[in-house]
Amino acid sequence: MAEIPAEVQALKEKMLQRQYFVMTRKMLDPGKLPPVLLDHYQWIIDLEKQDKVFASGPMFGKDGQQGVGMTVFRVDSWEEAEQLAAADPFCKAGAVGFDIQRWQVNEGRVNVSIDFSDQTYSMS
Repeated sequence: MAEIPAEVQALKEKMLQRQYFVMTRKMLDPGKLPPVLLDHYQWIIDLEKQDKVFASGPMFGKDGQQGVGMTVFRVDSWEEAEQLAAADPFCKAGAVGFDIQRWQVNEGRVNVSIDFSDQTYSMS
């Protein structure tokens, strides 16, 4: 393998290099979703309040059709991510299956604007 140039190495060393674990859900039986939808939302909101979820929600194709669901876990190990994913009511009901991948975030930006005058905020 070729040596990494010093300039590239210097850039990489400054990067965030924060590890997350990404759960992607694949639909198995959509008919099993409605009975556990409330349980699923309560499960994900509870994890959010525990600071274990960075982001979560459905993904859509260009045609507007809902595809897979994705949850980005803020945990320290693959095993913990798998345990959390297996506890998803959608998974427990057999409505979806899941895969876990480790994601290293190096680049990006989050913008948050807070207005004190009317206690509003926006994110982009």
